[in-house]
Amino acid sequence: MKIKVFSSGSDGNSTIVVANNKNILIDLGITRKQIVENLEKMNIGIENLDGILITHEHTDHIKALPTMLKECHIPIYLSKGTLNSIYDMYKASGKTKLTELIDKRYNDGSIIILSRNDNTLLYDSFNLGGIYIDVLPAFHDAAECVGYVIHEENKKLVYMTDTGYVHETIWPMISNAEAYILESNHDPEILMASNRPYNLKMRILSNHGHMSNEESMVTLANIMGPKTKVVLHAHVSQECNLSQLIELTRKKVFDSFGIDTENVEFEILHPYPSKEYSLWK
Repeated sequence: MKIKVFSSGSDGNSTIVVANNKNILIDLGITRKQIVENLEKMNIGIENLDGILITHEHTDHIKALPTMLKECHIPIYLSKGTLNSIYDMYKASGKTKLTELIDKRYNDGSIIILSRNDNTLLYDSFNLGGIYIDVLPAFHDAAECVGYVIHEENKKLVYMTDTGYVHETIWPMISNAEAYILESNHDPEILMASNRPYNLKMRILSNHGHMSNEESMVTLANIMGPKTKVVLHAHVSQECNLSQLIELTRKKVFDSFGIDTENVEFEILHPYPSKEYSLWK
């Protein structure tokens, strides 16, 4: 399995995962040109993508979606709430050609709705070309935000950003993964001292906002295990966070939990490409 984050944060989010010779893109929050350039550096053509996973409808996650809808016929997976919200956004903006494309692609089966049990938090898992993917409920100020677990044989990558918290119900699904991409968005004291409007501050701090450094580290301390080799701190606020604080908070929390990180590689993600991780050869 290979993992490379092309961009992470409010400026745009997009990640490539290569597993079992399948190329899976998570989110389209940067331009098509940026996506193509990053793929080409990994010797992957955009026509070689096997699927696109969308987490939610905010622009920093779907910026390139209009272009991809027009130019590429790649299966797109997303929740019903996200699809409806995108459709309404395009319709309200008068982008009728895009709504027609969504209708067409929904009808021909290349837009695939993630199936959810209305009585639980959980979604049905699905198979993307031999790759098994679990869908995680996320809690964000979006219509129906989700995260993903991508499995390769008995290994797994957990991808969860844009959520106010990670519900304990799904901890067993995401425990002891080989790799985590989990948001560590802000430091609450810096956030409250910032010039952001009060309502925005309260939204970010809420259960449907973004996870703070401490919330992220406590979650990781509860779900990491002996198999964990890579942790990528995602969706880091450029205004309301500092890399040093992320590292200090991680050390403080992990020490209090007795977490041994000697064999774990950490990276703090930014709005530019991460290191490429080649795992489990």
